Amino acid sequence: MRFLEMWNPYTFVGREIASDRQVEETLRELYSSKPHIAAATGIGLASLTAGLSGAVWTGVLATLVALVCLAFRIVIERLFLARAPGALDPKWMRLFVTGSLLSGFGWGLSGALLLYGASPATQTITVAVACAIAQGAAGRAYMMPGTAFINIAFVIGQLSIAAAADGNFVFLPAGLLYFSFLSSFVLRMVRNRLRQLRSEQTADRLLAEITEKNELLRIANEALATKAYEDPLTGLANRRKFDRVFAEAVAAAQRDRSALSLMMIDVDHFKSFNDTYGHQAGDECLLSLSRAIKTAISGNGGLPDDGSLVARYGGEEFVALLPGEDRAGALAIAERVRLAVRLTALDALPNAPPRQTVSIGLVSCLAGPATTREAMLAAADEALYEAKKQGRNRVCVAATPGDTRLKALSGGTA
Repeated sequence: MRFLEMWNPYTFVGREIASDRQVEETLRELYSSKPHIAAATGIGLASLTAGLSGAVWTGVLATLVALVCLAFRIVIERLFLARAPGALDPKWMRLFVTGSLLSGFGWGLSGALLLYGASPATQTITVAVACAIAQGAAGRAYMMPGTAFINIAFVIGQLSIAAAADGNFVFLPAGLLYFSFLSSFVLRMVRNRLRQLRSEQTADRLLAEITEKNELLRIANEALATKAYEDPLTGLANRRKFDRVFAEAVAAAQRDRSALSLMMIDVDHFKSFNDTYGHQAGDECLLSLSRAIKTAISGNGGLPDDGSLVARYGGEEFVALLPGEDRAGALAIAERVRLAVRLTALDALPNAPPRQTVSIGLVSCLAGPATTREAMLAAADEALYEAKKQGRNRVCVAATPGDTRLKALSGGTA
């Protein structure tokens, strides 16, 4: 930023890279009336010294000017803080510049009144207060340097005029030297401010990039986790997911004392199908049958949100978990699955194979303390074996006596 450009009172350092939040925080700090209270107190002390040395009206006038400036700053600060939320209107920057320049002129005028024709003690205190005001303005100049430069010029310039009128011509070169010192200080502050804003901008950009990368990584991890529980051929849940969900379903059914059913489904004569039509046709057959099984269980092509799960258990074997389904309801679903598979046409596959059938072993129980995953799997597997033994293309149901042992078999349906 060029030196002459910084004399523009409306120049806001780094406005092109500062965020709206940073602009608002900066203006909030610039609007603060605390430095002006300190300046008015200093002017008041110098005025008191003037009054004690006999220049009562000079002290009163200087104090009134300082109090008017302070009151105006307090009023505009309250207006700024009470503004409606949202984007900053440019009028607030214009109001700040007006208040700042009025304050600078008022401080310089009060100092000039106290310096001209005053006692040495009053002059000393006045110069000290003026230096403190100028230094304070320079310390805040890294945000809007133009107002600070003009205010410093108001204070030093008016004091220099008053000193020259009083016969002290040394004050003018001393004031110029002091202004040069403060100017170099302001330039350094502005450069540091710009570096800070650029660093914050870079940090915000890096944070946004890291946040975006983390979100992409989270999505990728979720997709990977989904794939880890998905059978790559059929898109159904795999054995790993079934084992996890089955354990949770048994625990939930035991806790709620609710019904739980399990179907074990095996494609009939699938080894012969593969040997006859090839493994590619076998894969296409399993894909078609898995869709039919899933649709038959859900009724609409996608599983309901009741905890039901269809999974590929291995090879040509599938399992279906039906929480909340008693024996009658599960048997109806199993029969629907058997018919859906039987009605699935495979003539579009290579060599146009005939329709396939499945055998189903079903176990249903009202879960209790003795209900275990192992017992239910064993009962369903035994029921499936019985369905195969009875001629395939049928459902066999494992009996569930009152003692909850899952051993005996009842008749199946063809």
